[in-house]
Amino acid sequence: MSQQDPVSPAAVGRLAALGGLGFAVASIAGDLVIGPFPRPATPASQLVPFYAAHHAQVLAGGMLLGLGGVLFVPFGLAVWARIRQAPGSPLLAGLAVIATTMVALTTLAGAGVYGVLGDIGGQPGISPAALQAWHIMGSDGSLADGASTFLFLLMAALAGLAARAVPRWLAWPALLLAVLSLLPGPFGFLASLGFLAWTAAAGITLLVAHQSRPQLTHATTVPAKEVRHA
Repeated sequence: MSQQDPVSPAAVGRLAALGGLGFAVASIAGDLVIGPFPRPATPASQLVPFYAAHHAQVLAGGMLLGLGGVLFVPFGLAVWARIRQAPGSPLLAGLAVIATTMVALTTLAGAGVYGVLGDIGGQPGISPAALQAWHIMGSDGSLADGASTFLFLLMAALAGLAARAVPRWLAWPALLLAVLSLLPGPFGFLASLGFLAWTAAAGITLLVAHQSRPQLTHATTVPAKEVRHA
């Protein structure tokens, strides 16, 4: 392994599969555990009985979402390593680190809000106004979430289209999802779901690409050795 290959191809494949699939599965599982969630404009009088009955599952869902944020780090590291191993720009590799950090932190921040709601939702001493304020933070989303997702998808698209670090069939959907993530309403929600599917597909693809690479390398190097000894 050369100095320009900070992570071996085998490690890249394993990190991508662990992070991409883990992030998608943990995020989906967290949403399913939380279940149907009241809208941001739900009156406080309706939120108090909701959290009294569902605070435990909201807390469990927040923990799963937090696990997804942690698992996103190895996935981002795998994409960064692929960019470093490709003849790409150092600026793009730096952007991969920044985008990965932003997605992980915003995911953990959102998970933390659900964790707080699950913790305080069953406590009778919490005022309805305070519960409503935390609920709005958890249900309304934030600009940081959309910005971090957009930045990572844009980086992934450039990594495939400019640096050839990821397959182009992954780069074009990443670019489309990046545009959709900037749109309001249902388009942004669909982009967030598509982002989970994209990370899972990218993780599997990078793992399969590693597994098939040694056979191709062996097939191309053996004839060269025979020519030199001839």
